[in-house]
Amino acid sequence: MKFAELKNALVPGAAPVYCLHGTDVYLINKAIDLIKAAAGADDLDISRLDDTASSQDIITECRTVSFMGGKRVVIVRPFIQDIGEYLKSPSCDTVLLLVSEKEVKNAVVVDCNPMSADLLVRLIANQLNLHGKKITAQAANLLCSYCANCYSRIDGELNKLVNFFVDSDSFDIGEINQLVTKTQEYQVYELSNAICGGAVTRAEEILRTLQNQGVEDYALFGNLVSALRRVFYSLSCKALNGEIAAVLDCSPYAVNYVRRDYKHLTTKVAALYSNALDLEYEIKSGKVSVGNAVVLLLFEGCNHVSI
Repeated sequence: MKFAELKNALVPGAAPVYCLHGTDVYLINKAIDLIKAAAGADDLDISRLDDTASSQDIITECRTVSFMGGKRVVIVRPFIQDIGEYLKSPSCDTVLLLVSEKEVKNAVVVDCNPMSADLLVRLIANQLNLHGKKITAQAANLLCSYCANCYSRIDGELNKLVNFFVDSDSFDIGEINQLVTKTQEYQVYELSNAICGGAVTRAEEILRTLQNQGVEDYALFGNLVSALRRVFYSLSCKALNGEIAAVLDCSPYAVNYVRRDYKHLTTKVAALYSNALDLEYEIKSGKVSVGNAVVLLLFEGCNHVSI
């Protein structure tokens, strides 16, 4: 199940075994808190194990009787052991939480990967509502884009917004741009937009910022190619924003932004993306350095010269 479905799924009570699978640490920690609360275990009945625990250690903890007469919660993080036989017939008096890179058979799998933008927008609105504040849909989508849909980052930025704009009842794009820290991924996305739009001064400014942050040339070029790919397919495909976003793993708001502001640059973007792929090949063959490839791509886009 998706993380967003977990709270309702826990209404009847906690299952004997959960596998928390995904990359968003905030969602994993939140899922652990929700399951612990549903299990109603006392603090004395919560056992935490790591990858140094053996399979028998885990099983022994799961078979141990509660000190307080209720359910025990056993958390294994990370889970790499083999307890297949126990999972076929788990103890009904224990809730076992396995934080694993892979899905675990015979466990309720909770997907803790970054959520889609539409779910995050609703979650953001609900969280701000607890503080008596609102946010526009555009601002919420922009916040998701700046944070690469990672709720651990979004949560931190929401706290900043609430504490900084104490007297504001509602947040719009202005507040997001004023305070929210952009991820490296979004800054590269801005760089690709500047290149596509021929904004050389803006492109150079973003490039210097990324370099000053210590972003390596290989990471910068690779992310830039990915960003150009996103712009190219957003412009060239006829599918709906949400369908394109699902394929490109980005926000529908980002697709809408590209289609709105760069629809007249489809031919130029196609040439840029093609040149980026050519440069990628030349880097691999040793004909051009990665740093020079970034600069060539920037000036090809901004000055309309052929590479």
